[in-house]
Amino acid sequence: MPHVKYFEIVRNVINENIQNITMQKGLLQNEAYQEVVRYLKQNSAQWSSGRQPVICYHDPLCRIAYLYGIVPANANLVEIIFSEDRELREYINFLINKKSVIIVSAFGGGPGTELLGIIKYLEYKRSRFGKPIYLDFLILDRVTEWLDSWLALKREIERRFENNIGPDRNTWPVIFSGNFSGVDITNTSNFGNLGNLFMQDICILSYLLSEIFDEFDNFIIFLKDMVTYSAQGSKFLFIDRRGPIWENIVREISERVGLELSEFQYTRRNMDPDEQVTDLGKLYEDVGRNPRVTWDAFWVVGIKR
Repeated sequence: MPHVKYFEIVRNVINENIQNITMQKGLLQNEAYQEVVRYLKQNSAQWSSGRQPVICYHDPLCRIAYLYGIVPANANLVEIIFSEDRELREYINFLINKKSVIIVSAFGGGPGTELLGIIKYLEYKRSRFGKPIYLDFLILDRVTEWLDSWLALKREIERRFENNIGPDRNTWPVIFSGNFSGVDITNTSNFGNLGNLFMQDICILSYLLSEIFDEFDNFIIFLKDMVTYSAQGSKFLFIDRRGPIWENIVREISERVGLELSEFQYTRRNMDPDEQVTDLGKLYEDVGRNPRVTWDAFWVVGIKR
């Protein structure tokens, strides 16, 4: 049984933060959760509007709504992609055998959704390699307020490993470090040495394009810099909603920045059976609305040749 469980971790992070948020806003807890439900509905409408979504991530209750409603399913999706994509599986095996650390960046990574998925995937890999797996994880997101959620999520993973395995990190299935940088990924003009930022093994762009599609021109400049400074063989994982509009955008962007794409892969399914909404406990009753537990998405890997 993995130590990383998405709904349990999200539950603990939200329960740890909700009291401070209600005090700051002068709300009763039930009033705060009514706001969370309002954001769940409002955000869903924005994402399906056909326009660039306007999401109030600066409001901590909107971020709670995202943690509750979106993070578990998206983390499970990342885990499954790493499990099923041959290009990524072979590359991870190569990195573990070749060097001591895997370096991963999530662009527009918010609270650390991708970290959850990768760590749960690597938990299964640990027994096959018989040695520690080291992960260096970086989030770049222009919404700097995600930092509090990111730190809480990271601490919760560490706490679970420590409580279930012990304080000696060398015995953990994944030994990880992580950083959050409040960076606008559509603008690189203020950086001095982009090589320090972009020397990553794997860059993940999960549901990023469908969040910024009014800003593609600036983003292409950014992505081109990423590709230029990345090492040969680096992987760029695109994940987004299934649909020709997003697939065509990935093709166009990749051609313009010099990435060679693998085959597009498609997935429409429920979350894994070891992840159940009942793991949310009383939080599930308090919110009174189901989180998303399904997806209809595609992924494709861009490769720096």
